[in-house]
Amino acid sequence: MSSPISDPRVEVARNNIRMAAALRHMNFSDIARQAGLSRNAVSQFVSGRSALTYPNMLRVCDVLKIPIGLVHVPDSITEGRIRLHSALVSLPAHKAEEVFAAIDGLER
Repeated sequence: MSSPISDPRVEVARNNIRMAAALRHMNFSDIARQAGLSRNAVSQFVSGRSALTYPNMLRVCDVLKIPIGLVHVPDSITEGRIRLHSALVSLPAHKAEEVFAAIDGLER
């Protein structure tokens, strides 16, 4: 029988959840509890013994305050990227457009 999930992005997600938990100084049991999951759900996921459904992964990301879009990207979970995401999400749309326009101007 094969492993529950053979997609390499799942291993990336496991590593990124591990990193996000460390950055948040949280253990897997606390994350699972706050996400409304069984006590061992997150630790079993990161150890490769189980999978998480998409809704449960969303809950875990909410607890860790990380965008789900970063979870599947290698080496994407850093304190700076998490802070940047939080800042961008809190910006009103017109301010975000100003930021992106300024960035575009720097790239030229």
